[in-house]
Amino acid sequence: MFEFSILIFIPLLSAVVCYFITNIRLQFSVTLFVSALHLIFSLMIFIGWYQPELPFYFSTDSLSKLFLPVLSNVYFWVVLVSFSYLKKQTTANSEEGKKYYFLLLNFYLFANTAAILSNHFGMYWVAVEGTTLSVAPLIYYYRNEEALEAMWKYLFLVSIGIAFAFIGILFLTLSANGTLLEGKQLFFPEFVKHASELNPVWLKASFIFIFVGLSTKIGIAPMHSADVDATSNSPSPIAALMSGSLRVTALLGVMRIFQIVQPTSTYQFAKTILIIGGLLSLFVAFVFMFKVNNYKRMLAYSSIEHLGIITLGIGIGGLAFVGAMYHVIYNSLNKIVLFFTAGNIHRKYKTREVEGVSSVLNILPWSGWLIMISFLSISAIPPFGIFFSELMIFEGILFSNKPWILAVTMFLLLFIFINMGKTLFQMLYKKNEGEIILIKKERFEIIHFATIVLLMLLIAIAVISPNILHDNIVNISKDFGIKL
Repeated sequence: MFEFSILIFIPLLSAVVCYFITNIRLQFSVTLFVSALHLIFSLMIFIGWYQPELPFYFSTDSLSKLFLPVLSNVYFWVVLVSFSYLKKQTTANSEEGKKYYFLLLNFYLFANTAAILSNHFGMYWVAVEGTTLSVAPLIYYYRNEEALEAMWKYLFLVSIGIAFAFIGILFLTLSANGTLLEGKQLFFPEFVKHASELNPVWLKASFIFIFVGLSTKIGIAPMHSADVDATSNSPSPIAALMSGSLRVTALLGVMRIFQIVQPTSTYQFAKTILIIGGLLSLFVAFVFMFKVNNYKRMLAYSSIEHLGIITLGIGIGGLAFVGAMYHVIYNSLNKIVLFFTAGNIHRKYKTREVEGVSSVLNILPWSGWLIMISFLSISAIPPFGIFFSELMIFEGILFSNKPWILAVTMFLLLFIFINMGKTLFQMLYKKNEGEIILIKKERFEIIHFATIVLLMLLIAIAVISPNILHDNIVNISKDFGIKL
């Protein structure tokens, strides 16, 4: 029960504590302590220094061991910069959003951890719904009309998606009729073990509904609109949290059902659905990047792009699958950096519109240079990690039975890179007519420190390529029946 307390019970308890504490600094201290403890424990489990024995409907496998530190890492950095962010008011109404900020963050950690560690479809479904309820009020932090609309749109569309996922779980139950699993609990390992006995028609229907339903949270096109609105209207730490970890939690659910269909006749159908979803996401990001008006929305579409790449890699399989698992890690780190720096720009210029931002390198030199470097990183420029993960995905596509997909992918990514770069460099270098630039040294803050450390991690993990990370991803590949 010790590991259950650290990973799941303590975040829930700290959420209750934050409800009764009115002092924001004290709430921050409690939350930061819990986040550090959670991160340390998650890394110990990942490295293999500790083998948890979780009760009830929870357990760990190679997939949850990878996704758990991704969640913990994103959460830790978001909490670390949150107090500094809350101290500086961005809008007149944002003061009201501070009261339950850390309470909801702790509940978010509790719900996401429960979802990642669950080994039961029912428990996973309940926990994922909990993640929606925890993040929705945080979307409304600014207390303006846009944020209110984004929150309700997110709640409405994602709730419909969760309902679709629930129907998919019911179809999975029907697929077990006449097998040893009939009338039994919905445990992932049991369904993986007896997958070949499941009814292929109901299994196919289950995969479609679960994939479509969870796509509203992952941000896979065409189910991406609520997620984009929520991310672009949230405060930057929350946007980083959603892009870096919440999408990963939803992706895990799709990977669970994909693992079940792997030894069945439904496998090729499921792969095709994933490939179509990945290509559609890239296409949607490609179209949007031609006319960017809102730079935070641009970053939200960048998340759509990279989740599309990950989904595409999973669908292709082989080396592309391995690259997709690496990409999950690198993309989560990069999204924190991008949204943190975008938050500094938003705080200074009081607008998310591209036209309202100019001369960032002169006015905010720290933030300007860091967002430029993070753009190069997200664009797969070496030696940053995304270069290596995308290279693996592209190599996997090239040597698959669908090499033509690589040409389509490269074409879409080229124009995404060009147009995203054009927008960003306009913000960094453009000077308005008659504008007088008063060069004032930007103060170095905790958010800059976090950004620099994360950029260094993006290089270090890729260059060092720890054996424990490689071995874990190889184990995940084996669990999915992939021979390397």
